[in-house]
Amino acid sequence: MRNIKDLLHFETMFARIDAEWILFVHGAGGSTRTWRKQVDAFQNKFNLLVIDLPGHAKSASATMAQSHYNFEWIGNKIWEVVDSLHIKQVHIVAVSLGSIIGMQMQHSRPMRVVSMVFAGPIVALNTKLRILARTGLTLAKVIGFQNFYAMTARITMPRKNHQKSREIFVRESKLISNAEYKKWTAMYGKTLDDTLALLFQKSPAVPVYFLVGDQDHLFKGPAVQYSSLSSAVTIDIIERCGHLVSLEKSELFNTKCLLFLQGQLSRG
Repeated sequence: MRNIKDLLHFETMFARIDAEWILFVHGAGGSTRTWRKQVDAFQNKFNLLVIDLPGHAKSASATMAQSHYNFEWIGNKIWEVVDSLHIKQVHIVAVSLGSIIGMQMQHSRPMRVVSMVFAGPIVALNTKLRILARTGLTLAKVIGFQNFYAMTARITMPRKNHQKSREIFVRESKLISNAEYKKWTAMYGKTLDDTLALLFQKSPAVPVYFLVGDQDHLFKGPAVQYSSLSSAVTIDIIERCGHLVSLEKSELFNTKCLLFLQGQLSRG
């Protein structure tokens, strides 16, 4: 039995003993609070598990001793929580960078994941993002990690209607220490391209649902292309919406997400 202090911070909400589980995975700079609107909508239908990623919010102390991160290690840390709760299978709902972690978790333990829903999935990097990822650590050291995160948030979500979502993530990111920023930023530059190539080179083994904003100028194209190559992936393009669909269009996201998840349950 693992010491609870070694586990990532998590919160659970129980609907009923026989309900299936949804695991929520936030993106870089987020926290369990990122999913507040989804928890309110889903908690009477599913059992919910919400986690703070390594170095984020209340998980910071659990991962302080880890000198560097990679996506496989992060996925395994989340599986430790799932295992500690004796949960056999989960549906994964993730946003932004959390989609990569969700895919990594399914890649590592394919029989444990029933389906996946990704808001603003990151499937591949365009040239602008590849340059930013590879130079991010150097740039962050010059302008400060908090300023670097705020800059990337504005690049990702530049429009007026993205402001609220952008502000939420920038606010949550202020809970992250410079040491943790360094570990995450270093990971983007060293392994992100290779990880994306590994995880998205073939069709997923479980049903996947993408919800992508039509204004998601950095990530929409690769998501659409990937979905066109795989019959396992369903995609909805959300009008007048940016990268963080689950925040910016939370009611619509909740409705579509629940329909997808309940559809999988009815065919199970």
